[in-house]
Amino acid sequence: MTKYTHNERQASESGRDIRSAKMLRRKLQWLVAIVVACTGVLATEIIAASYSDFVIARRNLREVIAFCQVLDTATYLSAERGPSNGVMGIGIAPGSPVQARLAEFRARSDAALAEIVAGATDDSRSEPAAALSPILVEVQRRLSAARAEIDRIAAMPPERRSLTEIQRAIEDMFAVIDAMRPAFDWNIQRLTNTDPDLAGIAIAAHMLANLREDGGRLASQLMAPVAVGRPLQAKNIADSERTRGRLQEIWSVVGKPGALPGLKPKNIADIAAIEHEFFGEGFAIVDSVVSVGRHTGHYPMTAEQFTDRYVPKMKPLEILRRDFMDATVERLATSKTQASIKLTIATTATFALFIVLLILMRRARSLVFEPLLLARHSIIELANDRPIARLSGKGGEGEMGRLFDAIDVLRQRLDERTLLMKHLERQAETDELTGLLNRRALELIGGAEDAAGSDKNACLILMDIDHFKQINDTHGHLVGDIVLKETARILRYSVRSSDLVARFGGEEFAVITPGDDIDAARALAERIRSNLAGAPITVADGRELNVTASFGVAGANANPGWKGLIESADTELYRAKSEGRNRVCG
Repeated sequence: MTKYTHNERQASESGRDIRSAKMLRRKLQWLVAIVVACTGVLATEIIAASYSDFVIARRNLREVIAFCQVLDTATYLSAERGPSNGVMGIGIAPGSPVQARLAEFRARSDAALAEIVAGATDDSRSEPAAALSPILVEVQRRLSAARAEIDRIAAMPPERRSLTEIQRAIEDMFAVIDAMRPAFDWNIQRLTNTDPDLAGIAIAAHMLANLREDGGRLASQLMAPVAVGRPLQAKNIADSERTRGRLQEIWSVVGKPGALPGLKPKNIADIAAIEHEFFGEGFAIVDSVVSVGRHTGHYPMTAEQFTDRYVPKMKPLEILRRDFMDATVERLATSKTQASIKLTIATTATFALFIVLLILMRRARSLVFEPLLLARHSIIELANDRPIARLSGKGGEGEMGRLFDAIDVLRQRLDERTLLMKHLERQAETDELTGLLNRRALELIGGAEDAAGSDKNACLILMDIDHFKQINDTHGHLVGDIVLKETARILRYSVRSSDLVARFGGEEFAVITPGDDIDAARALAERIRSNLAGAPITVADGRELNVTASFGVAGANANPGWKGLIESADTELYRAKSEGRNRVCG
């Protein structure tokens, strides 16, 4: 009886243990399910909010930078009127400072326009910017027509330049900025749609840009009579007075303390400079011209002198707008960085928590053991830069599936990193100025050839631009850079696709010709020498420079080893220079 009762008790305890185990397993499953669900919801909300903040901050920064480019372009186009007015006053004189400055300003305007034209189709912006394209096309059309008219007038003898033609040319340049105004409006609307908080910044920036534009118009509206020495017409005076009124009206808004949000205290001095230099000294220059021009055409200064004196007075206007937009960009960049850090912390914390939960599930459910081993194996393979198969879908739709999706993302990122590293390696082996291989890359190739003992028939050509230091000393380093780039271009089309071309250092270049004997290498060097000597190089101001080079050729058969090949080619190069330069020795 006692034994039977004991057996029953054992059976009962065994049944209770089984039921307890099942209950505990069920509770554990429910606990894991609840924790996973709550964590997933919380993590999704945190990451979604952090990501949304990051996307908004990044988008705001992009759009403000794009708006800055449009404002800068308008400023450059406005500034181009100064030297344009100058050349219409004094005419075209090749090599004159005014002509050189006009070319410089036009190049700057063209570069800025090209940049915003490229940005009009940039997919990284928050919405397609194709609406800008027809606006920019119209701006370029008007700019080309205005420039052609200015050049035509400037080429005429002074006595043939008419007041009407000069006035019309100046108004044509005004029309260029007028054609840009829809771009301003479009960007302001875009910024407002992106973030209503940016509307005030966009409008303030636009008003500051209008200050610079109207400041330039104030002088340009008087420029035609000054250029031809005629009294001011009623239209000139009326237009100037209206522009002056607009300037004072805009300044009454943006010139007040606190009117420009985010402007740093150190930039308050910009406002004082505008009051003194532009509204004080600049207006005084205009007044002196108007007071004389009302009665006579004998002005106290020429059109060129008027431009030279007045334009610097507008510099504080440009500085204030640039400082205001720089402060805005800096503030938005800080917001983007903070949002990125917040997103990174939220993502990292969420990922860590899910890892803990996955470990718990692994202990509770042996069915996930194999997938975890697969995940572990995949991560190790990635850490060791070994390729793995696509894992998406192997872990089902649960947490394990999300882990495998994350591993797939990691694999993609590592693939991208590998491509980036290869790109950086290529950059490290390329000369930045000429785009050729650099000496480091050439040394690596030569060292590899030594180690492999391959291609004993390779030849090396060393060339050195003759009197390059004299070019730099006479024409400047910018011209020297142009000579180097043009020499590299001539080298490229003179050699075969199998030849290796590198900038060996300074004005020295090297060509490796695999599989050639010394005669073929000498013939190639002579072809390069002839091509270079027969192609004058045009520099920025239109001048042509006749450039020659000296060549040293050596073959690997007679000079075993990379070092011996270089020494032999260098010796031949020295002999070519000592024998009079512009020749090939080998």
